[in-house]
Amino acid sequence: MMIQLRHIKAFLAVADTGSIRTAALRLNVSQPALSKTIQELEEILSAPLYTRSAHGSMATEFGRAFLHRARIIDTEFSRAQEEISQMVGLKGGKVAIGLSAIASMLMASQALERFWKKNPNVNVRISDGLLDRLVGGVRQGEFDFAVGGVPPSSLGHDLAIEPLFENRIVPVVRAGHPLEGAKSLKDLANANWLFTNDQPAFMALMNQHFIDHGVSPPRVLLTCESFSAVLDIVPGTDLVAALPRSCLTHPLVRGRMVGLTLAERGSNTMVGLVTRAGVPLTPLAASLAKAFRQLGLRYNNLAR
Repeated sequence: MMIQLRHIKAFLAVADTGSIRTAALRLNVSQPALSKTIQELEEILSAPLYTRSAHGSMATEFGRAFLHRARIIDTEFSRAQEEISQMVGLKGGKVAIGLSAIASMLMASQALERFWKKNPNVNVRISDGLLDRLVGGVRQGEFDFAVGGVPPSSLGHDLAIEPLFENRIVPVVRAGHPLEGAKSLKDLANANWLFTNDQPAFMALMNQHFIDHGVSPPRVLLTCESFSAVLDIVPGTDLVAALPRSCLTHPLVRGRMVGLTLAERGSNTMVGLVTRAGVPLTPLAASLAKAFRQLGLRYNNLAR
């Protein structure tokens, strides 16, 4: 016997609920029928996937290993159905993407506007997060693609990275800040900083930039992953934020926060579009990705 989709659905239902009884209710089948399906799958794989007790069903080491692949299979099956529906011209459809805070702030509304002009009535789900969350979502099939800051090195052979634009990091302060007239990194030597992430690659990039110009690494008092919080904190404190220059164009920033023009050119990071290597996007996802690419050309000019 070969593994069938019903085996995958049954396995995932138990994994999600932790209970044969609850999973059976979700799938609208009897408990004996669901138990038999799980048993068939275990026989096919020649490995126990769950341990059963009065407290429910817990995945074994084999079950945990199979879970990752099972989710991808289930997601890809649904995406295959979605793709064919899109190709034959059925109305509606779905796209799921992951965006970094900067990508969401700078690109989401304009990309969606362009997308919906050509693809009305399409449901789009956006999730935000840092690189690990975005990459994990793409890798597991949760997102069609993700847009965010990516390192210069590869994220793995299973992912493809398409550069969209370079983002120059600049010091940003509130309007009227005592350091608003700073002209050099040395003028910021005693400043307290806000960073939007503390990932090792980003921290190393920023620290090395300071060291290269004869200044001690920045004293980071606050790491804030929420850009909405940054928009509230920076205008109300004397913190100096390390932010992409492109964010200064946003209406919520203009007039409240000021980018400093220093003698030392800021470090650049790259914003890219991440997909699974060798897995084509659905027609609708490809259309939305195209909108992000077009915006990337615009923001690339701002980093120069």
